[in-house]
Amino acid sequence: MKKSEIKQNLLFISLFLIAFLERTVFDLGANVELLTTALILTCFFMGGKKAFWLTLAVIALSDRIIGNSKIFLFTWSGFLIPALFSEKIVGSIKSWIGKLTKRLSNTITLPLAGVSVNIFFYLWTNFGVWALDSWGMYTKDLSGLVRCYINGLPFLKNQIVSSLVFIPLGYLTIKTVILLDKKLKLDFLRKKSISSPQTKVN
Repeated sequence: MKKSEIKQNLLFISLFLIAFLERTVFDLGANVELLTTALILTCFFMGGKKAFWLTLAVIALSDRIIGNSKIFLFTWSGFLIPALFSEKIVGSIKSWIGKLTKRLSNTITLPLAGVSVNIFFYLWTNFGVWALDSWGMYTKDLSGLVRCYINGLPFLKNQIVSSLVFIPLGYLTIKTVILLDKKLKLDFLRKKSISSPQTKVN
């Protein structure tokens, strides 16, 4: 296995563990989640296919531990549909942001991509809450649906804050590790070239 593949696998495992453990061990609060962060960063650094499989693995394995209800049809698809189209989402936003600023393109694009996932998740899962409402909380009409969306706004706020904080933090951390890795390689090569015996020319 090539070194580049090993590094990608380590990144994939790290992002999986961060999202998985946040859901099962160190819950940060209602809808303060790291799965969107892992989804977007995996897509950016490794592509949409890996983002989809990481998302599926996290929700499938974590739900085995924390459990779920009929709403899983909406929560799972609420993450998996954006994961499926993650490359297009990131690409479209990057193209738009690139017209405004190239220097900060990625640090702006990725959080916005995360927020777009959050908004889709909010609209889709709250529709599911209203449609599957087994507690009779909402009337089965437009006013009931609107009320459901209003009640879900605090959860949307937490998700958006998560994306705006953790996606840039994750991106900058990964880029720093990549730069340090390159620097260490260059330093190693310089030391090697200095310490290697010089060939005499007659």
